[in-house]
Amino acid sequence: MRRLIIIARCAEEHFSNILKEMPIIFSDKVRLVFIDDSYMDIRYPVDSKYSFHWQRRDEIIRIDTAPHHSQLSTYPRHIHMGNENNIVEDTITAFDNNMEENVKCVLGFVRVRLGN
Repeated sequence: MRRLIIIARCAEEHFSNILKEMPIIFSDKVRLVFIDDSYMDIRYPVDSKYSFHWQRRDEIIRIDTAPHHSQLSTYPRHIHMGNENNIVEDTITAFDNNMEENVKCVLGFVRVRLGN
């Protein structure tokens, strides 16, 4: 639960201009609702495993570390860009980053995509 609180605080402190409401903390994730009514579910159970699932109308962008797509140079990090089947290298997060740094990188990406 402590990790989820840190994620929620990070979002509030650094990205309040793209949040429509306060972060919602569930037992296993933090949900962020953005100003365009899209949302992101962030799961970060341990430092080396995470999932950022952004649902935007009919489009998904999910950055995760599920151990598949070993052909990618960023394996196991990858992005489902636009839909489940379009898999690309993860150039947004990094294993060397701590949790807060990765959250900031992903939300910075969202901020750019939202045009703010």
